[in-house]
Amino acid sequence: MQSGAPGGTKGTDPTVLLGTIVNPAGLILAKTVPQVRVPAFASPGLGASPTWHAFAADQVGIAFTDAIGVVGDQRIRVDLEAMHTLDATLVWAPGEFFDQAGAPVPQCARGTLRRVVDSLGRTGLRAMVGHELEFMLTGPEGQQLPAHLWAQYGAAGVLEHEQFVREVLADCHAAGVGVEQFHPEYGRSQFELSIEPRDPVAAADQVVLARIVLGRVARRHGLRVSFSPKPFADGVGCGAHQHISLMQDDQPLFSGGPGPTGLRALGANAIAGLVDAMVDLQGVLSGSVVSGLRMLPGQWAGAFACWGVENREAAVRLIRSGPATPRGANVEVKAIDPSANVYFATAAILGAAALGIALEMPLPPEVTVDPATLTDQQRAEADIAPLSADQRAIVDTLDASTTVRAILGDPAVDALVAVRGYEVDNFPDHTADTLTERFRLAWSV
Repeated sequence: MQSGAPGGTKGTDPTVLLGTIVNPAGLILAKTVPQVRVPAFASPGLGASPTWHAFAADQVGIAFTDAIGVVGDQRIRVDLEAMHTLDATLVWAPGEFFDQAGAPVPQCARGTLRRVVDSLGRTGLRAMVGHELEFMLTGPEGQQLPAHLWAQYGAAGVLEHEQFVREVLADCHAAGVGVEQFHPEYGRSQFELSIEPRDPVAAADQVVLARIVLGRVARRHGLRVSFSPKPFADGVGCGAHQHISLMQDDQPLFSGGPGPTGLRALGANAIAGLVDAMVDLQGVLSGSVVSGLRMLPGQWAGAFACWGVENREAAVRLIRSGPATPRGANVEVKAIDPSANVYFATAAILGAAALGIALEMPLPPEVTVDPATLTDQQRAEADIAPLSADQRAIVDTLDASTTVRAILGDPAVDALVAVRGYEVDNFPDHTADTLTERFRLAWSV
């Protein structure tokens, strides 16, 4: 059990446990218990309706399906081994869904990721994942902050919000979130927090915990944190890039080999699997009704299904091994935004990479330029598919994807299709201004 686990005399300890899950719409949902109820939260768990999997990002609707309705009951069990301290009286733990008989619920994102990781392990593969979180600071009602001194990556951004920056770093350290760097980003009042690599489940847990820390610190300063893919229609978007390292028998797959930039054969297969599946994966990685406003060329969103060494406009960016990368080469998947369920997103990425290895997919040619500068004919000849900004097409592609269904399972994909389809159905003709305003704080904590 992590340090900070609740203890003391029953009935007198003021510690509260905050247990969270992330649902298919990317919403962080929670229950809290006093210290005396912590064992029950771990097993048998606390009751929750199946509709938790169908709560929509508009914070009003429920995307009912044949499998998800008002009948039935499930249990959320927190993982006490993953417990972390937020302050002297508040601890946090991630939860998973089980049915009343104790079997895992297939719509549960954390359980799905655990299953994919276990499947990797049975083939001798091991993954490490590092996350980048981009977000914007807003006023308490989501209003844009004055940013007259803001410059891209400028020191003025740090100094303007110096106390916020200090407290985020201090609170992340106290909570056990490994921060590699924290800096102003391109957009006004935009920041990026980079989290150290961990095993896939723990890494996804760290994203949820970091978002909670950011939200708590922002509140102390009368601010809010927007994790919308596009907080303001006239501003830049926010990504949630994932950096993936793969090893077999502790041998890295993305370096030390004879292939391009040192790729080993299995590493090349893994990248090929990611590129091949990227169009299908988009509904998992960037499927919200706001995501299409970011998924455009020139946004560093990885708007084309291709790969390239240090190519920030490719959906799959290979970061080569060398003195500047002491942890070795890794692959950054850029076509992810903060509206995604981080557990499902990681599971889909790892599953696609594993499929590329299993099928020995050949590595397509590297794209060495901004793919947006190529003509349509050049992209067609190079088999470079643009990712879509049409959310209805994205949802339909996900629904029809045998690849993603094989990775995540039909119940999980059906839940993702339901909540994203609800967004498209209920916000079909909204302008960029109304969409960004409506969903600006939808994924905030």
